[in-house]
Amino acid sequence: MNSTAISKSAAEKMCERINKLIRNFEKSLQPDEVAAMSLASFSNRPVIIKRLGYWNPDLIVLYGFDPNTGEALKIIQHITQFKLCLITLKRPADDEPLPETDDDEQSGRRIGFIINEEEA
Repeated sequence: MNSTAISKSAAEKMCERINKLIRNFEKSLQPDEVAAMSLASFSNRPVIIKRLGYWNPDLIVLYGFDPNTGEALKIIQHITQFKLCLITLKRPADDEPLPETDDDEQSGRRIGFIINEEEA
């Protein structure tokens, strides 16, 4: 039996599941689109997430920015309060597209994730 899987906390497991859901969503993005999120508890404003992390045992941490103002955001949510809506936005003019590739995994913009370590 895999001891790593046994020792994972709820936050780490949730982070991994969110990662898989977002990766599947991103496969449908066009080159001029980015994946954004709207959190029900965050005034339903779309935000662009650059990184997703967790703090065991029960916090999810999102790092990103408001696409309208450019303001940096750090959103901390308890796993029991986390509600997420994935949406598609046009890529901001100052956002660099990913290099051209034939790999379907590289279409659209990727949100970076930390899923194997806790926030400090």
